[in-house]
Amino acid sequence: MHIHKIKPVHGWKEFFNEIMIIVVGVLIALSLEQVVEVWHWHGVVSEERSALRGEIGQLRGAMQARIELKRCDVTRLADIQEIIRRHDANQPLGKLGSMGRPLYPPTQRPIWDLAVADQSVAHMDLSEKRRFVEAYNWISVYEGITNDERAAFQTLQALDHANRLSEADWSGIRNAYERIVESHEILSQSVPYWQRMLGTLTTDMPDESVRHTPPVERYCNSMLLN
Repeated sequence: MHIHKIKPVHGWKEFFNEIMIIVVGVLIALSLEQVVEVWHWHGVVSEERSALRGEIGQLRGAMQARIELKRCDVTRLADIQEIIRRHDANQPLGKLGSMGRPLYPPTQRPIWDLAVADQSVAHMDLSEKRRFVEAYNWISVYEGITNDERAAFQTLQALDHANRLSEADWSGIRNAYERIVESHEILSQSVPYWQRMLGTLTTDMPDESVRHTPPVERYCNSMLLN
């Protein structure tokens, strides 16, 4: 095997030429490495961007499924208000139907969590990054409101046995009712805006409707049977 022997350097000019060759070679190698990394992240970000838009579409569907029960919310809140009024006035509660409850399609966001963890979001340009961050922040707000609302509706299930409730139970009913009134107002005002904002990232919105499930059908019928 032929081994290239290092030639002795004669003079400073030849020495600096050798140094320049080494420096240029290193710079070329670093540039190629950077190009490869940029191309790698371009592919990763492109793939996860598409997945994020699909996930946001599902979350839009979940929001829409909740807000389409607005008319049912109005009816049920009026029923609860009347039941509380009858109780406080020591009037007969009358014959009551089932409380029922709204259902909430899942709002988990594993794609977003993955994109943050593997730094795909960090490699987006600032404008796109900001839009995704804002979108998922509003989704987190929606999730917090509906989690509290879900807990309040759980308390209101006690109205299925209204005639056996203690005064402590009725205090919890009033508190749950007030929380749901507040969440209903926030969701009614905010979800249309959130939907428009999320719609700038994706037009997808699969049907997540829960309208025809038994708990929701009971929820959408009046409790006041007489």
